[in-house]
Amino acid sequence: MDQNIKTYVNQIVKGLQCDKNEKAEIAEEMIQHLELLKAEYIEQGFSEKEASQKALESFGDKNTLKDGLQSSLFPGYKLYSVGVKIAFYLYSFIILWNLLFQRIIGRIIDSGSFNRYFWYPENAQSFFSVEVWKLNSNLIPFKTISRYIIEREHYNVDIILHNTLGNILIFVPLGILLPILFKKYRSFAKLLISVVGMTFAIEIGQFFLQIGQFDIDDVILNVIGALIGFAFFKGLTIISRQTNWKLLKRIIAL
Repeated sequence: MDQNIKTYVNQIVKGLQCDKNEKAEIAEEMIQHLELLKAEYIEQGFSEKEASQKALESFGDKNTLKDGLQSSLFPGYKLYSVGVKIAFYLYSFIILWNLLFQRIIGRIIDSGSFNRYFWYPENAQSFFSVEVWKLNSNLIPFKTISRYIIEREHYNVDIILHNTLGNILIFVPLGILLPILFKKYRSFAKLLISVVGMTFAIEIGQFFLQIGQFDIDDVILNVIGALIGFAFFKGLTIISRQTNWKLLKRIIAL
């Protein structure tokens, strides 16, 4: 392969906002067209080096092509990018406000009243008492969820929905926004590890600040929600790729 052509194509493709497979397809299509152009110039009597240079010149300016390809991939990308960032920061604030900040402020204001988030058994010596930790933590997966199912007559429906479906839905946007904003989270494994870490951090933070109980089932439900969002993102990516690829091929061929 002509190194000049390869470098030219890579400089165009590397700045595109799309996944690796789509970049590879676009690069392959562009290289094929450039090699054909080069072959035509060689047939006209130009040397291989001259033919390569003329093929690149006739193909067009790198920045113009990159902008055109990006617009074809996603019209209004810049505006979309700003909108997604705002949505992510707003979502992050809402999550932290509801799960941490609001509770901390509430506990400061109502410091002398009953703590509805964290319970102390009678005769508990301190926060570090074994009884306190047992009462305010669950390390057995699906224990809380199964209790909601088996003993559902003892709970209000809104409590069950809030603590199960609510814990799933609240993290669905995270599974969509993270891979959109950060390419490394388009990997299932990296997204999974990060979401597990985030949810553990929130649960542990609530526990030690005494503004919530640690429940492994909350972590499981939060992760399920994020993975549902990730699956939705992947589905949209596949649909977008299929829709845009035909248009891109026509643009590259011009």
